[in-house]
Amino acid sequence: MSNEIVGLNIRLTEILAERGIKQADLCRLTGLASSMISHYCTGQRIPSVPTIVKIAEALGTTVDYLSFGDSSKAKHGMSLTPSFEYGNDEQFLIDMFRALNTKGQIKVIAYTEDLLSTGKYK
Repeated sequence: MSNEIVGLNIRLTEILAERGIKQADLCRLTGLASSMISHYCTGQRIPSVPTIVKIAEALGTTVDYLSFGDSSKAKHGMSLTPSFEYGNDEQFLIDMFRALNTKGQIKVIAYTEDLLSTGKYK
């Protein structure tokens, strides 16, 4: 997972600083242990998708921004498949995904993981 969300720790610490939120505050807002928040801020660990969702919601940002930064970075080398060039269908799906709120994005991810786990759709 770390390849596609390079820089999450930088964006996380920037948002905390910009909003005057301390790591301890983020712990209270998310229910996460202070050691985990520290690891995420230093880049020693990468949070799971559900954890990124908690953090994004607590900070009033999006999973997309926390994970990838701006959309141009997400398209250029920081996606799940770095060498993949988006076609019209893929871009349409990405745009639809980004239009969803966090709960909708979680459902899409869970459904996609379910489809992939069957092996029928690979």
